[in-house]
Amino acid sequence: MLAFAVSFLTPRAAWLALLALLPLVALAVAARRVARVRSALRLPDPGSGDRRRRAALVAAVVLLLVLAAMQPVVHAQTSVRERSDAAAFVVVDVSRSMAASHAPGSPTRLARAKQAAYALGAQLPGIPLGVATFTDRVLPDLFPTSDTAAFDSTISSLTANSPPPRDVNTTATTFDALTALATQGFFRPSVHKRAVVLITDGESRAFDPNGIADALRSHGTALSVIRVGDGADRVWHDDGTPEANFRPDPAGARLNVTRLDRAAGVAPGADSASIVRRAVGSGPTSVIGVEPRSRTLAPIFAALALLPLVLLLLGRTSPRWLRRVTFWKRQVADPRGVAT
Repeated sequence: MLAFAVSFLTPRAAWLALLALLPLVALAVAARRVARVRSALRLPDPGSGDRRRRAALVAAVVLLLVLAAMQPVVHAQTSVRERSDAAAFVVVDVSRSMAASHAPGSPTRLARAKQAAYALGAQLPGIPLGVATFTDRVLPDLFPTSDTAAFDSTISSLTANSPPPRDVNTTATTFDALTALATQGFFRPSVHKRAVVLITDGESRAFDPNGIADALRSHGTALSVIRVGDGADRVWHDDGTPEANFRPDPAGARLNVTRLDRAAGVAPGADSASIVRRAVGSGPTSVIGVEPRSRTLAPIFAALALLPLVLLLLGRTSPRWLRRVTFWKRQVADPRGVAT
């Protein structure tokens, strides 16, 4: 359902329409003077069509600019629908290693993970998306919703090592914690088509990829992994020196992600948005609210005012141009000269 309404941000600007009377009065006065002179010289009346045309164009320019000054705004309300039988969770790794970056002040792994989450959300309209954080446990931050603002805001609020892992370990992350997504009530019972997208640097303690994949698959949940980070990343102190305890393992991280992908039956590097869409397929939708949208029309009316202005200027310049063309035609026809 789509509903429209129009309002003006500055309706008092309508009084400026009175300015349209000034050029019209000026044209009328000039026309009367020309008519008196023409009558005195006994010249024929060329007709009033051109005068009316100029008056109409002048009035159109002023009125369109007045409409622009009134700042008309179109308000629309669009029904927001979402799938009632499908949902997906974006699970973001927030372990200490996600604070690593190429250099002090450069985007961290977590910042890159957030960008991947924003891009993923934009590609899945109508599919309820939830957000969860992940270290050695998975905790929900936002249950699945089609509210894109809520999704983006939740992703934006994520910080590294918050919440911290329960255990103190050189590598705190364990992918085995992902099985909680299948058994701990992250999805409503009515949601039968489920997907999980894990965004991580791939660093984990020993885990059972087949056990994770089987647990998710038994509850109708597809799994996709997006890996961020590389071996050049370091966790930096405030003084710009690297943290000695952090030692990236890019080969091990790539192997961990490959093992998860293989267990989930996903080709390495497959597009996560496509995996989610394929997992949830098509199904019933329900209206969950309305989304208001507003669009200002002032620039449109201001641009439209240029059209009658150009026609007005062309109307004044074309006779002179035509006279010049006629003059040169006569010169060609009679080189001895033509009176100007």
